[in-house]
Amino acid sequence: MFEKLGIVTNIWAKEIENGARFSDLMVEFGENGFKDMEVREGDYLRNSGFGQLIDSLEDAMLTYTDSEFKTICDMLWDCVRTQQNYDANNTKHPELFNEVAVFARKAVGITLSYAMSHPWLSAPDDFEMDTQQIVIAKKLAYIMCPSGARLRLVDLDTEGKIDENAAIANIRRYVSILPDYPMTFAVENARQSASLTLKLAVAGGAKLTYDETNTYRSDGTTLNTPEEFWANVKMDDLTSIHFKQKTEEGVLSEVGEGYVDFKAIKKYLKSRNYTGDLLLENTATKHSLIDAINSREYLLRC
Repeated sequence: MFEKLGIVTNIWAKEIENGARFSDLMVEFGENGFKDMEVREGDYLRNSGFGQLIDSLEDAMLTYTDSEFKTICDMLWDCVRTQQNYDANNTKHPELFNEVAVFARKAVGITLSYAMSHPWLSAPDDFEMDTQQIVIAKKLAYIMCPSGARLRLVDLDTEGKIDENAAIANIRRYVSILPDYPMTFAVENARQSASLTLKLAVAGGAKLTYDETNTYRSDGTTLNTPEEFWANVKMDDLTSIHFKQKTEEGVLSEVGEGYVDFKAIKKYLKSRNYTGDLLLENTATKHSLIDAINSREYLLRC
């Protein structure tokens, strides 16, 4: 199970800040067996060369209809997968989409998904702006992997009592956006309990990305017990499991001993035939590949 471990790209933040190229790290990790990668939004990403490419795509997509942009994505990736030359001259942005094709060729054999922070647990002040943000995010998720697109949202802003009806309404609206773009839509448990997040995700028609580490406070107490979550979750409701370890010192740079019981998680997943991906999300360092390999070896020993 853990030999198929992937990563969340924010573990590269330190290296990218020090000048490493996103695409080089992607290739290096892929060559070392980490084939599933969730592209996590953040300053580290936007300040990279790949982030500049994303900025250009966001500007360009406004000049195409939804159907036109989807067609460009499909044709580009079809050419890349079949090792044909991609001709972007029939687009309004040939230089941009040729650059995307260069990146896509490096990503062959890797499954990329997209994730960002978004306050989905509370009603938006501006519904039109909120919808447009999801449209852009879904299109980015699609161009990264048309054959298996996935968008994940994590709410790091909403605090206090949750308006469950508003949260469910948000999810349902987000799921319905761009119906012709097939993709998995997911939310992750963050500041709220995993049990509540699961309940809202299921009610809204979304999948859950589960991170057991996020259920633990700094002192080791939990928002909800892992046993409570695992007793109520169905494997079909999960699309991804994130792995990192937490102690009283915070989230560690390598998976090891701490609050999270990885043996128990593995037992739950294997006994219920879980088929989603498993992604490392360690604290970023200047040697993330070593951290990831050591973490994988630790998990395999579990």
